[in-house]
Amino acid sequence: MVNASFERENHAAYVTIEREEKLNAVDSETKQAIIEKLDEYREDDDVRAVVLQSAGDRAFSAGGDVQEIPDVDYSLSYFTETWEALFSKMRDLGMPTIAKVDGITLGGGFDLMLHTDFVVAADDARIGQPEVDLGIVNHFSPPMLLQQVGVRKTLELMMTGETISGSEAAEIGLVTRSVPADRLDDEVDELVETLVNKSPRVLKKLKEGIYASTNMSPDAAKVHLETVSLEAARNDPDYREGVDAHLEDRDPEWYVD
Repeated sequence: MVNASFERENHAAYVTIEREEKLNAVDSETKQAIIEKLDEYREDDDVRAVVLQSAGDRAFSAGGDVQEIPDVDYSLSYFTETWEALFSKMRDLGMPTIAKVDGITLGGGFDLMLHTDFVVAADDARIGQPEVDLGIVNHFSPPMLLQQVGVRKTLELMMTGETISGSEAAEIGLVTRSVPADRLDDEVDELVETLVNKSPRVLKKLKEGIYASTNMSPDAAKVHLETVSLEAARNDPDYREGVDAHLEDRDPEWYVD
């Protein structure tokens, strides 16, 4: 049974994990369904952003379904391979992804949050990576945490397994922004509206370029992004349309191939 629903509205796709009784833990069948939907969205020019959210307000996701572990004879690779497939799809999607985080966000839910481009969290959300208490050496979180929050905070989060609030997560750069819980829906809606009205082609190239730059030296990253920028200005219509729209005091009309 797939414990998720999939909807589209105003150029955005919404993936909603629906398993409130299990704190929106993600089972393998649901994970695979999300992967397949992301493949569809990637080929759909009408979809310009993807929002990952969950039913209810108790949890964004408590992670993977721990009850599946004995069923696969405690194979960790069974779970890590499917999580990696999902995270790779998100990175290569070619459009922004947004996590709407409220309540409990732990384990695989924490990793899912980390692999989205934007994270909007309720200030009272509880966010942490307690896999150390399951005897798991987590390998998804540390590389990204090191880039986002530094060595000290990475060690603290990974080795203690303790949670922090959404507001503290925003303070240390772990999430994009934090708002009161009653403002969460509006904040996400406003961000989605902003993103879907940008050039899909420009956002795709920015996303790819920025992530590629994380593995480069500052000088190499500058050269790489400059090459992308100049090539786009020569070959794509967005630069001319953006400038003309500005000069003519109108909204740009972005062309999608």
